[in-house]
Amino acid sequence: MASLLCPSSIAKPGATLFGIQDSTGHIEYLEEPIVVDKTFVETARQGRAPEERFRFASNCAKSGCGHWDSGNAGCSLVGKLVEAMNRNVAQTLPVCAIRSNCRWFHQEGASACANCNEVVRNIRVQGLAVTE
Repeated sequence: MASLLCPSSIAKPGATLFGIQDSTGHIEYLEEPIVVDKTFVETARQGRAPEERFRFASNCAKSGCGHWDSGNAGCSLVGKLVEAMNRNVAQTLPVCAIRSNCRWFHQEGASACANCNEVVRNIRVQGLAVTE
């Protein structure tokens, strides 16, 4: 199986763009993912942080990520997200270009999808942008 993807990645060349925030703040998922290049990232960095407007995925970093729970061998963020948002699972899940390889879906199933479309990554700490 291919590596599982983190659906909360930063904008970087090689990342997969799979969603765009709409005017209501929800994520509209692309039917086909787009692998972004350096030009896209540079252009997207003009204005508001791209992570606050788009959803990117890249290979799950596992123990290289602060959200990795080695005891459960999984991402602790998705469990917190599902618990905090507690959205009901719809009978039909929205189209999602990364679901088959999504770390969150593999861990939490449809519950992850039900709570995913309002997630945008905020990489600002104390008003300063943080680079990763």
